[in-house]
Amino acid sequence: MLICPECCRAKRAKIPGCDERCRYYAPLVVSSRIRRKSDFPLHRCLISRSKDTGMLIVVGTRKRPDGNLKAMFLLLDLWKKGIRDCFFDANLSEKQFEKVSQRIAKSYNLSEPVELHATNEPEEVIRIPKDTLIIEADNAIHLDNGVRIVEHEAASGGKAIDSLPGARATHEIYIPKTGKWYLWARVFFEYSKDSYWIGMDDTQPKPWDKDGGPGAIKIWADPDVDDTSKWGRWLWDTASDDPISNKPSKNPAFFHIKRTGYYRLWSKGREEGARLDQILLTRARDFNTETETEGKPLPLKYSPHLYEPASLRECQQIIRHAVEIATTVNTEIPWEFKYWIQDIWGDLTQFPETEGSLYKCPKCEADLPPQTVELIIQHAQSDDIQFYILCRKCGGEFD
Repeated sequence: MLICPECCRAKRAKIPGCDERCRYYAPLVVSSRIRRKSDFPLHRCLISRSKDTGMLIVVGTRKRPDGNLKAMFLLLDLWKKGIRDCFFDANLSEKQFEKVSQRIAKSYNLSEPVELHATNEPEEVIRIPKDTLIIEADNAIHLDNGVRIVEHEAASGGKAIDSLPGARATHEIYIPKTGKWYLWARVFFEYSKDSYWIGMDDTQPKPWDKDGGPGAIKIWADPDVDDTSKWGRWLWDTASDDPISNKPSKNPAFFHIKRTGYYRLWSKGREEGARLDQILLTRARDFNTETETEGKPLPLKYSPHLYEPASLRECQQIIRHAVEIATTVNTEIPWEFKYWIQDIWGDLTQFPETEGSLYKCPKCEADLPPQTVELIIQHAQSDDIQFYILCRKCGGEFD
């Protein structure tokens, strides 16, 4: 029977005997069994924003040598069945990946898609985390003598600032949530002129650089003077989490915010010739701004993307939790999941486990009591029943 390539791609391995009889698909299956762990580098880990139905999409991609992606989309149901569906594609361009990810989210009513205009050129999409502030350095409410606005075609809006040592540019910003706000700065370093101070009054900076004054963080992530790759170009940088030895940072520097409200954010020159373009503050610890933008400036007006960046560990933990739910309630795990999981995510048995009860409170993710968990397990396969059971704390008067 003749079948078009698109149908073959959609139906392969779902027809009994397909992988054994098809002379095109069989070699792919054989090669995949030989090389279970992917040789391709991990590209992105994403989680859909909408979680108010218990369902979310976890996405993992690996980059092929030709620049295209291998992608796995997992539809997980953490309120009932564990795993709902799995989609895998071994060869997607960046633009195709964006369209597929939006189509899948829309098909399950998880979020409204971001419009992608039909163009012949691949469209660049930068996923900005939900709680993020982007500050233009040249938009300060006050510039000390010694701070000058300079023009540069690769800077955001064509302008940046260059500050003499000790000279400040001050911004007034509003912080809507307490907790840790991670810091990134888009900077341009001349040869050996590779440091800047960013500070915020009335906060606890980590790491604190006392030479910069109260609330100061020194942007100087790589102290290796022989590494010239950071000089003569714009890049997003953060501070080292080891202020003594200045070793490369594993996690971004952050300001600990104890109250919501207005703050004075300032930048202060440390070495003349180091220019500052934008400052980013985000509550997403795993958002690597340099990796996501490849050094490019961020847009000031943006709509949060329907997927947000996540760490590999976070995705692995959610996936393992979903597998535990599916196993407990006897949900059939999709063939594609079992076959390709290691190729994208690694060894499932090594994924971090979720502690506590099998089902969690949908508001605060606290454990639910055993009798509640047993009730959900009993009716997990009933399509006409949907659960929304809160813990005692979140239930309040409905306790």
